Amino acid sequence: MKALIFLFFAIFCCSTFYAQETGTIYLMRKTGISGTVSAFNAFIDGELVCRLNNKKFSVHEVPAGEHIITVQFSGKNAKDKAEPITVMVKPGQPVFVQMVLEARVVINNLYCLEITESSARPILRKLKEDSKCL
Repeated sequence: MKALIFLFFAIFCCSTFYAQETGTIYLMRKTGISGTVSAFNAFIDGELVCRLNNKKFSVHEVPAGEHIITVQFSGKNAKDKAEPITVMVKPGQPVFVQMVLEARVVINNLYCLEITESSARPILRKLKEDSKCL
């Protein structure tokens, strides 16, 4: 009986120790008229997680810790030229990242910007969630 209790205790301790805590990254795209034709490719830690169209947002559950986010016009692999941002994801906490498109005469600039929850909530109300953005 003692062995059985010890076994259950050991399994509980191991599962608690190895349980990965997660947080949420919200990727938002509201770029206005410029660039509305094609989806933007969003990457978390170099992995393509979403092809996001205009006036949409996506939600991504990630392990707590530091993550690198980039966005680009096309491609299945993250490009070195894409401007990365680093975000710190805390367990159970949301991180809000907005895709920004600066339309210029010769070259457009596309990058990500981390924003606060109070700034993100009004934007999210105007967007639709895209749960199948790949």
